[in-house]
Amino acid sequence: MFIGVDHGTTAIRFATPEGRCWEIGRHEASCLSAEEIVELIARNLGSELIDLVALSYSMGDALTSIVRLQDAPNRGLIRQDGAGKHVGGGTQVFEAIRASGWPAILLPGIHRASNIDPRLKVFSHGMSPEKVGLAYGIFRGLSRNFIVCDASSNTVTFAVLDGKIIGAIDAPIFAPGLMQGPLDVQAIREVDSGKITANQAFNSGGILSKMGRAGLDQCLSGERRLALESLSLFAAMEISALRVLCRDWGRSDPEIFLAGSPASEICSRVTELLGQNARPLERCAAAMGCAWIAKDVFSGSKSILGLDVDECTRMLKKD
Repeated sequence: MFIGVDHGTTAIRFATPEGRCWEIGRHEASCLSAEEIVELIARNLGSELIDLVALSYSMGDALTSIVRLQDAPNRGLIRQDGAGKHVGGGTQVFEAIRASGWPAILLPGIHRASNIDPRLKVFSHGMSPEKVGLAYGIFRGLSRNFIVCDASSNTVTFAVLDGKIIGAIDAPIFAPGLMQGPLDVQAIREVDSGKITANQAFNSGGILSKMGRAGLDQCLSGERRLALESLSLFAAMEISALRVLCRDWGRSDPEIFLAGSPASEICSRVTELLGQNARPLERCAAAMGCAWIAKDVFSGSKSILGLDVDECTRMLKKD
């Protein structure tokens, strides 16, 4: 069996290429032992015979290729800190899989050292590793030329042309999500004055955060509509920015996909704003795409969406 792991903002999702999926909240995972996590994965996905796991973890900014888990320095990170919430559940899952004895690979993020459009390397980071899985699932079953906007707690948008990732816009750069967002002038002033840290500013920079709400379920009807309308507008704007990039690469008509828990709710509005059909993806799409990466790497693939598969990783089947 092949398993993909999506290290999401609020939960960690596990899936197989066939579509079996299970998720656990990051807070819940942080309270479990490695043995408990491994047992839950096997029980909920229906097997203890694991051929290969494709794991995503945090920002993935120390990697530019797909490597064996045991070969990744510092869990694939330049530094352990970074933008986002630090809960501990993802680390528990990482260590559980490392200790399980299951063959496992670690996916890279997209960042300044990646093989992407060099103009986007002005930004240090483009997208985290689970988005590679999200992209591969679409490439494997739906399209070779597309833009994905993953708009939920935060918003990340990326483009794939001819089956290669060409660029991405990360959450701290442009469009706010519901909870997290880029630092505006007010946030910069508060950081400079020592009232908050930059990471606190990012974690409170989202649409709902600015409204004083911790989730859509806490909104009044008018607030919910405004929040989703704002999310739709910013998602459409960010997609439009990457359509400019795609046109410059000679592709004027990439397909558009939306990911994230509100995807189905904002899809029709984003379609209206763009003047182009946008399709929502399932909640487990990233984990399933990671699982397809595991299966294809196991079968001998040397490249995934333009990312090299490390030579030692390609020997996993023989091991």
